[in-house]
Amino acid sequence: MDAIKRARSFSDKKLKKIRQALERVVPENEIVVTCGSYARREASSNSDIDYFVITEQNPAENSKLEQSNFPWFENVSSIVSEIIGTDPAEDGAFKKIETLDGMLKNIGGQDDRNSKITRRILFLLEGEHLANSHGLNRARRMILKRYISNDMTDHQLALFLLNDIIRYYRTMAVDYEFKTSEGDNPKPWGIRNIKLVFSRKLLYASGLFSVALTADRTSDKKVELLEDLFKMPVIDRMEEICGRAKLEDVLDSYNRFLDKFEDPVARDRLKDISKDERDDSLFRELKNEGHHFTRELLKLFESTFDSTHPIRKAVIF
Repeated sequence: MDAIKRARSFSDKKLKKIRQALERVVPENEIVVTCGSYARREASSNSDIDYFVITEQNPAENSKLEQSNFPWFENVSSIVSEIIGTDPAEDGAFKKIETLDGMLKNIGGQDDRNSKITRRILFLLEGEHLANSHGLNRARRMILKRYISNDMTDHQLALFLLNDIIRYYRTMAVDYEFKTSEGDNPKPWGIRNIKLVFSRKLLYASGLFSVALTADRTSDKKVELLEDLFKMPVIDRMEEICGRAKLEDVLDSYNRFLDKFEDPVARDRLKDISKDERDDSLFRELKNEGHHFTRELLKLFESTFDSTHPIRKAVIF
């Protein structure tokens, strides 16, 4: 699993460097969160970094949250850009400022836009602090308690959360088609396809497996369990739930994926592959590995949760 080890070491070093640099910039009550490959400890020198701010400040009624009210945010952007070398897409869900209150409200409502569900679910499933770890843990607990009410019965799964995780995963799959085929500036088709097959799918699986463990626990214990699991990088979380031995075949495929993505030549080639070029040998190699990876994940799901487990019914109906 050399690629997994290299990615973890690289990610940890960069995160440490960013955190040290941001200590002198970010006010102590503000939270800076990273998601994506750095948060999962799967980054390489080719990776960009996704991050955003969670603030407890709230704009006055009928007014917007203005970035000008956060003069230190520009310094955050400069520091991150200098250390990582690339920024998140300007038109995406990241490099933004989000209120904690906004993350707790309108879940599933008409204002729950793609950018908001993206920040909320990725924050829960893979968010890591760049500044203010205590604040991040507190915010994650508040959001989990929003999903898991005190009147939930013990036998129930955390279905509200489960449905939102499923919704986000399916939204990514639908958005992929739009973002790679429509608009003035379509996103790279090949590399996004492979990410959906591997990293997005493993993150999704880690959410399903985690929620499955909430059955037959009190509401407080459900929250505590998910807090503990969501603090872990995705691979560590899956090991905690399933055991390292059962995860070997899944990780073997995932290691091959990370090994290719670490190679700048292979990564650039994937970025240039269009849908019409899907017979490219590198794309087909990774796509075939992805089919194997998916089968191994399904086997892991079935061996971890037997046919009577409530998660089986919940993910289908």
